[in-house]
Amino acid sequence: MIELIDYSDDMFDFILESNNINKPQVGYLHKERLELLLKQANYCKIAKLNGEAAGFLLCLPENKEYDSTNYEWVSKRFSNFVYIDRISVLPKYQNEKIGSALYTDLIFYSALEGYDSILCEVNILPPNPGSIRFHKRFDFEECGSQFKEAGTLESYDHSVEVQFLQKKLK
Repeated sequence: MIELIDYSDDMFDFILESNNINKPQVGYLHKERLELLLKQANYCKIAKLNGEAAGFLLCLPENKEYDSTNYEWVSKRFSNFVYIDRISVLPKYQNEKIGSALYTDLIFYSALEGYDSILCEVNILPPNPGSIRFHKRFDFEECGSQFKEAGTLESYDHSVEVQFLQKKLK
């Protein structure tokens, strides 16, 4: 059984480990960076499968002090949004509907809170076709892309291209 719980400080190490295990699909995080994200998050839930922490989803609203080039791209083009900064599921729990449970909850939360849309990005270099398929199942549509040369992002030592996706709620 999947259970979703709100973030609490005792889950910090789990989030950091889960995030960094899933590099390069999820950008690497230092402790200080994660602390900053958690302070600004408007949505952060942990998914447990049969009582064990299995994954998490962390999102930010607009107008936050966050030097992510992807968040900046979204912020220049959209308002009243929820930005999916990162989702991670431990490898042994992948394909167990953890991501689907988190996204279903996020969509419900975002609609209830009156947001216009949910935005995120997916790597297309290096390719992440599974994530693109996953987002299409939740009716996310492409709304742009961005390329970054190797060495310009702390999280990566290779070039990265992302495709931005949007789920309209209104």
